[in-house]
Amino acid sequence: MLPKDFSFAQLPPGRKNFTLRELGISSSTLEDIDSTFLNYLKEDLELSTTTSEGFLKVPVLWISPERAFQIKNNSLLRDETGTLKLPLISVERTGLTKDPTKKGSFQAHLFSDKLNGRSGRMVIAKQVVQDKTRDNAVASSKNIYTGGSQQEYFPRVNKKVIINTLSIPIPVYVNLEYKITIKTEYQTQMNDLVTPFITRTGQINAFVLRNNNHLYEAFIEQSFSPNNNLSSLAEEERMFSTEVKIRVLGYLIGESGNQDRPLIERKENIVKVFFPSESVVPDGNDKLI
Repeated sequence: MLPKDFSFAQLPPGRKNFTLRELGISSSTLEDIDSTFLNYLKEDLELSTTTSEGFLKVPVLWISPERAFQIKNNSLLRDETGTLKLPLISVERTGLTKDPTKKGSFQAHLFSDKLNGRSGRMVIAKQVVQDKTRDNAVASSKNIYTGGSQQEYFPRVNKKVIINTLSIPIPVYVNLEYKITIKTEYQTQMNDLVTPFITRTGQINAFVLRNNNHLYEAFIEQSFSPNNNLSSLAEEERMFSTEVKIRVLGYLIGESGNQDRPLIERKENIVKVFFPSESVVPDGNDKLI
């Protein structure tokens, strides 16, 4: 889906292969937003706490994989009886809303120039095609000054400038709601794991998620909902549980696997239109043939 020639985007010379992160024009899908949010918990926060085995990083699971796959994928998450080891953090996407009143920096809706009811495209790069623009300027100069006394290549204003334009589909903003469930055996572990969600963002409840040059805004809800079983006198295992809800303002570029148009489109503008015509011999002038 990516064009082969990226010289148009003014990339650094001397290299032929670039990653999507370096190009900065990759698509943005729901899976991209999910993986960005999950990587934020695993790599940026790196939540750790003290356990019976030492100060360890707490596993983060995406809810909910099949139990058989989970056991085979990482057997260290469960004990000999098959019970999940605590502490543990699970993540679940609980909501997806397309709200026109909650949009990001790209506000306007652009319609397609083909008038087919589809959404339009957003221009992300432009560049003058120097060789074609020069050829047009020289051709116009020769047509004007053929047989004249002025120079054919004398500097003058050239209105026939050819520009290469790189465009992508307009971003469509969506609001995604995630629920993070933290489960521990001890209160001190819960304090360690909840505190970064409160203090990492400072006096505000917002932060930015970054992935492949995409930026998604995230907002943490004010309340942290505890769900403990300490008051119960039953024989079940004691457990501390807290839910942290985060809303992410993301955007989608393209239609993922159902994309039926080029994700990245490259066009050149038209500077001159020719209307070819055929010569017709008038009636009664057969002798001219």
